[in-house]
Amino acid sequence: MSGSVPLLALTGGSGFVGRAFAPMARRAGWRIRHLGRRAPPDADEWTFLDLSAVEDVDLSGCAALVHLAAYIPTDHGDPAEAERCWRINALGTLKLVDAAIRAGMRRIMQASSANAYAPTPEPPDEHAPLFPGSRGYYLGSKVCQEIYAAERCRGEDVLLQTLRLASVYGPGQQSGALAAMAQAAASGGPIRVHGSGGFGADFVHVDDVAWAMLLLLGSENAGAFNVGSGVRTTIAELAKLLAGQTGAQVVHGDGEGGEDWGFPALNIDRLRALGYQPTCLAGGLKLWERWCA
Repeated sequence: MSGSVPLLALTGGSGFVGRAFAPMARRAGWRIRHLGRRAPPDADEWTFLDLSAVEDVDLSGCAALVHLAAYIPTDHGDPAEAERCWRINALGTLKLVDAAIRAGMRRIMQASSANAYAPTPEPPDEHAPLFPGSRGYYLGSKVCQEIYAAERCRGEDVLLQTLRLASVYGPGQQSGALAAMAQAAASGGPIRVHGSGGFGADFVHVDDVAWAMLLLLGSENAGAFNVGSGVRTTIAELAKLLAGQTGAQVVHGDGEGGEDWGFPALNIDRLRALGYQPTCLAGGLKLWERWCA
């Protein structure tokens, strides 16, 4: 490829969001140097990176860093996971950002989580306080990641953009309640809902996330950006929507104890001002057949 094509360093390129973003970035004119423990099959370039022990990493020639990789525990209630979350998500990010700055990079984008906002019934904007009401070992490490990256970039000529992602869904998703329900509907059901299905979240299509990333890569706006749909949908509403599209039966199981309310919709006005227009959930779920391809 021509050396005039800008080179982007990407962590998490093999992950759910990274697999959607990488081909879109290539079509937008970027070359990609994947950073990770193994090279993706379609990698333009690859260099080894272990976020649990960041040492020398080759970032030479890269115009920007997009950091999507993260450690997400399988058991959010296990306190033994706290150290690993902090070491990879917070300290690993700090070391990676430091390496990017020392390599002369002036644009860094990192993925955080909108679920780290303090519990509130109102859609939080980017100025709302961060203090997760659940999943604290993981979400706490993402808050710490934001703080560390911002602190390292302070006083440097670096544009830092932080993506506060809502609950991302879409083709190729292998985990999460929405994926399980979509896969059940695709196989003929039934769609099982725990308790009343009152848990809710802001669901955003993975292609919308990738599009938002490209919008931000083309802007000079720094800081945090909520990336969501702006709409809160409960599990019960989601099951009804899937059932209406597929004809699958919805079965409610008995709930144990108080149900988790979940998370609010996000205020996405800051991203909308750049031209972002998210896909409605009903439209995004029409692709449900591809989930099981």
